[in-house]
Amino acid sequence: MSKQSKPNIDQLIEATIDSASNINAVKTSPFFKEKVLNNIAKQDIIKNADVGYLNWFTPSYQAAALVFFVILNAYVLVSNNSDNSDVDTFENFADVYGLSETTTDSYLYQN
Repeated sequence: MSKQSKPNIDQLIEATIDSASNINAVKTSPFFKEKVLNNIAKQDIIKNADVGYLNWFTPSYQAAALVFFVILNAYVLVSNNSDNSDVDTFENFADVYGLSETTTDSYLYQN
């Protein structure tokens, strides 16, 4: 830094400090902060209301849906374990699509 620029910088610093000391306090109404916070809260409520595509799915509906799916799953498990006719269906499916281990009629084994 040269000696010529140092006094210029000192003058700029002094001018900045002087201008900052001339700033006056702003007078607002005593309820200004409350009004601003209420407006912000209202805007947040409006924004959150727009995202309500599952507002109807309240905790009571969630509990009912959970009970329904548990009962449905229990019924399916009991009905599948007690009925062996599905085994034939799966074996027929495997035979039709050549996935069965017992058949050798697949096109892969033919010459």
